[in-house]
Amino acid sequence: MKTWKHLDIENRKTISSCISHNYKLINISKILNYDPRGISRKVKRNRISIDFPNATSSNCSTLKRWSYVCSNCKNRYKKCPFIKFKYDAKIAQRKADDNLINSRKGIDINNDEFNKLDSIIKKGSDENKSIYQIKIENKDVIDKSITTLYRYINNGVLTTKRIDLPRAVKFKKN
Repeated sequence: MKTWKHLDIENRKTISSCISHNYKLINISKILNYDPRGISRKVKRNRISIDFPNATSSNCSTLKRWSYVCSNCKNRYKKCPFIKFKYDAKIAQRKADDNLINSRKGIDINNDEFNKLDSIIKKGSDENKSIYQIKIENKDVIDKSITTLYRYINNGVLTTKRIDLPRAVKFKKN
């Protein structure tokens, strides 16, 4: 069974269809060849509330077990006092894509390392040294590549700006 792959829109549509036809979780996992725990987590994470847009939980006992939505609830068409949830494949895919994008933003460095790197680059650029020269002189401290350092500068992550570099202002920005 696949435990490490992301679900695509077709898989999510299959899950949505199977939920509406009251399939068991194990049957859906066999159809998709995915781990049932992963499917369960993704359905619970990407379900949306119908009544209250910002709600994330409900006191309904049906929503605490598979399928985590009100599609197959016997009280679905009656007056139900609880928050109702549904699983929509398109919205779930959009939420998953947004989550992937947001998780890959930013730089992969902690605050102390960033401050140390920033001060080294700033000191070197104030002395009119190139990024290459700064990297070579501080190779035991700086573990980032030269390309990464230039990317940090071009994206405005570091306090050193492109104008502070001796030769970078002579070239067009990519």
